[in-house]
Amino acid sequence: IAELDKFKAEDMPPRLRDKQRLSELYIELESLFRGANQLQIPDELSTDSLDRAWNALLRAIDYRYVLLEQKMGSQGSMSDLLRRLQLGIGLTNEKLDGILNRIDHTEARIKTTSPAEIQRIVKGIVDELDALEHPILGFFDDVEQLKAGRHPEANDYYKQVYGLHQRRTAYLDRLNVQLLGKLGIQSELLLREQHERRETIRISTFSRVEECIEWVRIRLEKLSEMEFVEDLEVCEEVFEQHKLDNRDIQDFRQEVDQCIARQAEVSAEDSVAYCELLATLESEYQQLRDLSAGRMLDLDSLIAFIRAAQVELVWINEREEIEVTRNWSDINQLDLPMLQNYYKQLLHEIELREDQFNSVHNQGAALLNQGHPAVHVIEVYLTTMQSQWDWLLSLSKCLEVHLTDALNLKSFMEEAQTCEEWMEKQFELLESHYNRSDFTLEEGEKYLRELDEIKDMLDKYHSLLMSLIERSRHISPLWQRGERITRQIPVIALCEYNDRNISLRRGDECMLLDNSDLIRWFVRGPDGNEGQVPSVVFRLPPPDERLSAYLQRLQALFERLRKLWAKKHQLVRFNMVLNTMRTIRNWDLDTFLAIDPDQREAIMKALNDDANKLLSEMDPNDPLAMRLREELRLTNEHFYNLLQMAQKGPEPGLSDMFDEKIAALLKKLEEAWKKLNDRVGQGVPRNADELEQMIIAHKEFEDALQGLDTEVSTVKELFRQLPDPSPLQRSRFDQLNGRWEDLWELSRMYVERLKALELVLNGLFEAEDIVRQHEVTLNSFDDLPAGLERLRGVHSQLLEMNMVLQQQQSIIVELGTNVGILRQHVARTRFNVSDHPDVDRLEDDVQRITVRWENVCAQVSDRLKSAELSLQIQMIYRSEYENEIAWLDRVEATIKNLRKPEELRPEQYQEQLDLLIAEYSQLQERTEAIENVNREGGKFIREAKVVMPLPLE
Repeated sequence: IAELDKFKAEDMPPRLRDKQRLSELYIELESLFRGANQLQIPDELSTDSLDRAWNALLRAIDYRYVLLEQKMGSQGSMSDLLRRLQLGIGLTNEKLDGILNRIDHTEARIKTTSPAEIQRIVKGIVDELDALEHPILGFFDDVEQLKAGRHPEANDYYKQVYGLHQRRTAYLDRLNVQLLGKLGIQSELLLREQHERRETIRISTFSRVEECIEWVRIRLEKLSEMEFVEDLEVCEEVFEQHKLDNRDIQDFRQEVDQCIARQAEVSAEDSVAYCELLATLESEYQQLRDLSAGRMLDLDSLIAFIRAAQVELVWINEREEIEVTRNWSDINQLDLPMLQNYYKQLLHEIELREDQFNSVHNQGAALLNQGHPAVHVIEVYLTTMQSQWDWLLSLSKCLEVHLTDALNLKSFMEEAQTCEEWMEKQFELLESHYNRSDFTLEEGEKYLRELDEIKDMLDKYHSLLMSLIERSRHISPLWQRGERITRQIPVIALCEYNDRNISLRRGDECMLLDNSDLIRWFVRGPDGNEGQVPSVVFRLPPPDERLSAYLQRLQALFERLRKLWAKKHQLVRFNMVLNTMRTIRNWDLDTFLAIDPDQREAIMKALNDDANKLLSEMDPNDPLAMRLREELRLTNEHFYNLLQMAQKGPEPGLSDMFDEKIAALLKKLEEAWKKLNDRVGQGVPRNADELEQMIIAHKEFEDALQGLDTEVSTVKELFRQLPDPSPLQRSRFDQLNGRWEDLWELSRMYVERLKALELVLNGLFEAEDIVRQHEVTLNSFDDLPAGLERLRGVHSQLLEMNMVLQQQQSIIVELGTNVGILRQHVARTRFNVSDHPDVDRLEDDVQRITVRWENVCAQVSDRLKSAELSLQIQMIYRSEYENEIAWLDRVEATIKNLRKPEELRPEQYQEQLDLLIAEYSQLQERTEAIENVNREGGKFIREAKVVMPLPLE
């Protein structure tokens, strides 16, 4: 123990520093050559291998301490054994010395003593030598105990005991050969008994060794021919049975030791043969122990691999079952948004699961590289895992195609139904709303605007209809997947598929022979082979006959609607032209003069253009066309008559009338200009109610301003009729025109400013509501849950929230743009003003909501990363934790099954002690594994606590 302490104190620290330095160099090399594929250091020289060797050394030192402490506890019994052995050897030597003296004395008397007396004396000496045989054998047993205890003087004592054995044998030979030979007396009875005794000893010792060799060879053959199966339960049963067999093999060491101890019973002439048998026994027994220990490791590693592989296969099969049995024939029964989220989650799970799958695959490959005897079983699992993984990836591609088809079909049907509903609604509108002929010009213009809007929508829906026709060429007839076919139809393979009957490649065109089974279709491949294949593998090629028929009906409906619109549009124009002509023919001279000449000319030009265009579109013999030509002629005559009357010259007093009217009008315009400037100078409101009041007030202002339009037109007409306006009159007329244009221009800019302000306030309200909702949602989160399913739920919720944030990002961006536009409008309407604190306050509001938005986005991004990392850690932790819990349950069950010490018989103590020592050694070996589990759990706890609530504004 002192030497071991010295080794730990003096030799270990320098080596530990060397190990740390090498680890740092290895990490530095890895960082330098990362991505270059030039770092080619063997695995046995990696830091992981070095760590494993160092940990093994530490465990060996601990185990050495345990052995030394056990030895110190057994020193008392060893001292008693030494004293007993020393005393026995001394007494036996004294007895042999006495026997030697008697033999010498008998040889000296051989010539003077009768043969019968000599024979009697010799028989007595032989009996004494035979009596010493049992004690000497006991001495050999004691020496074996010294060897088992690794006593330093065990070999010396063995030589002394073996010397006793040789003296006894030599004395027997001397008596039988020399004394009896000299006497010429051969005691056949004595020799026969001695020979039979030796033969009996020889037979019993040799046969026992041969039986032991046979026992070892039978188990060697059994272990060498051990079969490894694919069934996990059978492997575990074999493993448990082999534990018992391995214990028997370890216990058989006692039989081997007994055979070695009986070597002293063998005669000198048989000792060579016996030693050869012992060498064979020890060699083959060592092979048996090594092979048994190897089988323990083989079974343990195989069971661990099969268990991990089955976990992967179960996970893959569960998802395969979902996709293979999904019915794609009725999109109304499919929750497509849920399927979209499921597909994203499936891809994410596959990405996360790939590392674990590769780990299990590498575990199996490592077993093959190490020469594991269960090659067939491992290869079967590796092949099955790889094929099932490839099949799952193929199914994910099939799911993507079918989901895209379903989404396209759903989108197509929604747009087509929207188009159909709109056309039916327009039919009702055109039939009921545009049949009047007695409407005013304003109503007619309104009708035309409405019809133009309908025409624009017709063009839009025509484009939509054309796009639907184009899209229908690429939509698979999903409904046909659920209806039994009456004839063979072609289908396209979406992925590779192979079984014993049929082999398909991606893109192969096959013939569907029978789809009565929704899950598995009976098809014929390109090579003519037929077989059943999962229906999810195939896509029915477009087009869809039902969609084509539906589109034809929509096209016919659209053409009817377009013809009806053309008819109604022409009728409204016709009535509007007639009503315009009727209005013009109702003009008197005063009304004629009140209208601006340019406006009069524009009205007549537009009327003639509209009438002539309408006539060009109508049949000349149509009564309506004939009536229109006559009405147009009468209207033109009336207009020219009024024009001639107006050109006769101004009436007296026209100049005074002009001065009076323009003075009153300029006063009104100046008041309106002052009022408008006061309104423009007011601060921008920060809520919708104040904005609404400003909009209403300005609408009233524009209505009042529009009411002055007649007065402005009258003054302009009066000025036009003045034969020679004075400079003052010209100046005031120019002032009138400038103020009138300035009023409308400023009013228009103010209206644009109000619109920009409305966009900012609405956007600010919407952004505030969105940000608050997200903040409330984030504050509802707690630490990440420990349950794997709940953790996946949190991850899905964060993923969905992140997608919503990306979709709503445009609202925040648009809000910032709109507030910049508002500042431009405010600057344009406020003349000679550089600072706008009201706009600054509004920009501050926008900036605050933008900062909160960015904080929400950052929080969601960080939490999503934490959730993804925690999900990976949790999956690793759960797997390792369940393994360790299962092992601990087995250990606890074993310890629980141990009997109480007071209930044991003395011969059962060693058996119970061996079980406890075995479990203790496993506890030492599992320490590192349990520490790894705890580290993973700690990582998860640290990562889970990173997610903290977001403070609300």
